[in-house]
Amino acid sequence: MELVNKPDKLSEQFIMHRAEEMTKSRLEQLLSGFGSLRAGVIGDVGLDAYWVADLTHSTLSRETPHYTLPIVEERYSPGAAGNVAANLVALGCGKVMICSVVGNDWRGELLEELLQTRGIDTSYLLSDLKWNTPAYCKTIRTGLQGVQQEDARLDFQNFIPLPEVLAEKLGEKLDQMAAQCDIIAVTDQLPFGVIGDGIRSKLTYWASKGKIIIVDSRERIGKYRGVIVKPNEVEASYWFNEDPMSKTLGEWAATAQRLAGEVQGVCCMTLGSEGAIWVEGEKCVYVPTRKVEPPLDIVGAGDAFAAATLCTLGAGGSGSEAATLANYASSVVIRKIGTTGTASPEEIRAAMSGSITQIAKERGDRNAL
Repeated sequence: MELVNKPDKLSEQFIMHRAEEMTKSRLEQLLSGFGSLRAGVIGDVGLDAYWVADLTHSTLSRETPHYTLPIVEERYSPGAAGNVAANLVALGCGKVMICSVVGNDWRGELLEELLQTRGIDTSYLLSDLKWNTPAYCKTIRTGLQGVQQEDARLDFQNFIPLPEVLAEKLGEKLDQMAAQCDIIAVTDQLPFGVIGDGIRSKLTYWASKGKIIIVDSRERIGKYRGVIVKPNEVEASYWFNEDPMSKTLGEWAATAQRLAGEVQGVCCMTLGSEGAIWVEGEKCVYVPTRKVEPPLDIVGAGDAFAAATLCTLGAGGSGSEAATLANYASSVVIRKIGTTGTASPEEIRAAMSGSITQIAKERGDRNAL
């Protein structure tokens, strides 16, 4: 591995290296291992809705002084933990299960149907009248000549903690699911979500039993123990009350190192278009990525990254290989506009080929093309 200049804030025992480029044969070897994996997902599951309004058909309401938003198209897909599960399916996992709580409402019914349609096992999904099914609803206005503009998002959320009875039932479901899994993805996304201290304790237990567990958490990333945490640079900085702006690569590495120590596990910090940093024990590896030209839609990129990282580790890959493959998966998803997308092995192969071609052009290496 190529040595990256060691920054002042990185501890002496840590030397940051740049990950080696993945070969096509190694990619194929890792992808071939995905089919035997049994994957579980636990966390905040939601419904992603896209409502397209054609303003050329708008009329002035007779009841209010407003013009109508005539919906001409509506699209729905699993969001949050549901999108992680969808990505695991798209990557070719042999079995994908999901464990969460939804409300006994139209959103919950539609979400469960969408999950099942994708081949996801919903037998560990709880439904209850005391809980609302989260949903992110996006209204997209269209006008003349195909001009589009997205309105402020409409959110369905919960504003109270998960009732204790439901939390206990969810813990039981998690134990049942985890016993059947090789790898587990955790999505802790909402202020009032389904993951509390009891679930975090169970995740630590299952990690100690050899389950590969990766955690994505917006506000509570430092509360987990003994697992792989996957914050972005902003989430990690906020946990330590640090300014997330204008940090150097070395300073990001120092934050990742600090977080790995706090959770007593592994930290994979994503850096957007700059790649990722993997800290495991005494290892600190910088995994760069190729920048993708706009137009881009970053919705779902983190879900794809988490799923691909988890699958690669489950297939026997190293941390740097997992982050490398995950970068390819994310580069696929951000090109899918107006949807919470997934990345298939075929699309990852294409992304890697494009990246290799670009590198070869920059180096002038015709033999690599």
